[in-house]
Amino acid sequence: MSDTGSAPKADEIELFQETVAAAQAGDLAKAFFLAGGALHHGLEHPLFYKLRGLEHQQWGRAAQAEADFRAALADAPDDFTLLDMLGLSLAAGGRLAEALQAIDSALRIRPDYPPALVNRGWVLENLGDLAGARAAYRSALSISPTEVRAHSGLALLAARAGRSAEARREAAEALRLANGEPGARLALAMAALSEGDAPGSEREARALLAEPQPLHPQQVGVAHTVLGDALDRQERFGEAFEAYERANAALRAHYGPQFGDGGTASGMAVVERLRRGFAAVKASDWSRGPSADGADAQGHAFVLGFPRSGTTLVGQVLDAHPQATTLDELETLAEPGATYLVDEAGLVRLAGAPPAELADFRRRYWDRIAAAGVAPAGRLLVDKLPMNTLGLPVIARLFPAAKVVFVRRDPRDVVLSCFRRQFVMNGANWEFLSLESAARFYDAVMRLAQDYLQALPLDVHVLRHENLVGDFAGEAERLRLFLGLPPDPAMREFTGAANAADIATPSAAQVAGGLSGEGVGTWRRYEAQLEPVMPVLAPWIETFGY
Repeated sequence: MSDTGSAPKADEIELFQETVAAAQAGDLAKAFFLAGGALHHGLEHPLFYKLRGLEHQQWGRAAQAEADFRAALADAPDDFTLLDMLGLSLAAGGRLAEALQAIDSALRIRPDYPPALVNRGWVLENLGDLAGARAAYRSALSISPTEVRAHSGLALLAARAGRSAEARREAAEALRLANGEPGARLALAMAALSEGDAPGSEREARALLAEPQPLHPQQVGVAHTVLGDALDRQERFGEAFEAYERANAALRAHYGPQFGDGGTASGMAVVERLRRGFAAVKASDWSRGPSADGADAQGHAFVLGFPRSGTTLVGQVLDAHPQATTLDELETLAEPGATYLVDEAGLVRLAGAPPAELADFRRRYWDRIAAAGVAPAGRLLVDKLPMNTLGLPVIARLFPAAKVVFVRRDPRDVVLSCFRRQFVMNGANWEFLSLESAARFYDAVMRLAQDYLQALPLDVHVLRHENLVGDFAGEAERLRLFLGLPPDPAMREFTGAANAADIATPSAAQVAGGLSGEGVGTWRRYEAQLEPVMPVLAPWIETFGY
């Protein structure tokens, strides 16, 4: 343990033993104190790093926790608990793919370690793989039926999809094992709301927020959001808006060090870099290349727009067609995005990228889809991710023959919905934590999209969400013709219920309920609160004819 390389001294051994005893006794405060003191005095040991990393993790210091866990792993590379903890820290920092790799490394060493299976489910849930998340939670329960977080995870997944009976069953089991468990109580509040019991949902949310035991900031955010929705259903719109503001304030405080203060990771900063980079490329440099899709797909389409514009509904309508399959919120363009969309010079490099380089990224795209268990051979592949709007130049270069469906919705409803809903945190979703930043971000993305669509040689169909809801048969037929799909009654008879459990967006419950105009004109209930951002949105309201 000594940093001199000599044999440990008696007092060092005693300190180590005292630290171990404190940890085993569950006195983590003492164990953290002893481990931190030991490291401060130059006594290095994986246990000390592990405990200090765990303390950092509990206080939300993801970067410091990661550093300590990696230091511990340098001397204990086969410690599966360390790999699992590292995965959680990476996930807390928004590095979900790396987090999954770390947790999977833990499970390769110890496949029957329930905490890692639960954490794997949580990371997959945040990656949008809800089926995978559900399977991980159930695997944990098959080994250890008392895993409270697995029951809570299943309850929340069911509640998000509007499956209230299942949500209540799993929540009841979690609460039987751990009375007052926050995730289970959130699921109950959400279930009550989906059952039409807004007062009951309000009572559950308020009771949870009033508990003396502190909640994680994400749980605070979800609880206030559910409360806001319950108040909205009771037409108490001013109170509802205040609840949404409190939800977002909790998340802004938690994620501010990572995304705040106008940092380079914010969505606004990314969009502004892309606008400057795109302006530096001549329109003629984006000339359409040869058709090169691959994977034996019968066709290829991207459904884009802005979050909460109705892209999920479009994706599910197309998925109902037997000759189409929709990818829902799968990050398929992350690799080329990390090469071409990170700095102002990236789009210049993309416009001039050699065919072999583009072919390699194209191959990796199809490999990513295959790894997700999707086999598009003989069918139209629909890649649905609204913020792929930022990557339209990548789509134009990699898949020049692909069709693009660009979904629009009343800007007031879009911005309000982004502000009211909970998203997995990243640079773009950070912008939704205030109404002002959400409006400014919407404006910036629409301006960038306008530049893209005017210059890029893409085959684009603009679909208006309100038209799809109001004239489903007509709009669905126009969409079918644009994509070259044969007529099929399954598409016309879309109800939305079939795949709702695996929809990885806040739209899951709405889609499960089938076609509805309920969300059209929601902004009118919050007209007074939207007034400060109307100067930003007004030009788009006029441009789009709302």
